[in-house]
Amino acid sequence: MKSLCVALDSRIKTVEDRMLKLQDVTEGVDIAIAQVTSRVEHMEKERTDFRDDLSYLKAQPMRNNHIFTGVSENNTTENETPEVMEKKLREHLHSALTIQKEVADTMKFERVHRT
Repeated sequence: MKSLCVALDSRIKTVEDRMLKLQDVTEGVDIAIAQVTSRVEHMEKERTDFRDDLSYLKAQPMRNNHIFTGVSENNTTENETPEVMEKKLREHLHSALTIQKEVADTMKFERVHRT
């Protein structure tokens, strides 16, 4: 009877140890789940921000499109370079729109071309 009680106590101790280990593992998993959930929420917010930025960047170049008419065309080679067109545009801004030459020369253009 005494050896049966000792064996039973040993078995109970083993089961309790296993339960404590399982509780520790469960707590660790709960913490990991909370961290993953937080990270997913952060990534979803970043994705939304990136989508907003992408929409802005797509719209931005459209805002800055300007069309100028009356710029002289002397295109005998039929392949006027963007640099030549930009120079003509700067001259046109100075002469036709009376923008100071220094200001016209310092303006930044992303792309200059004819249509």
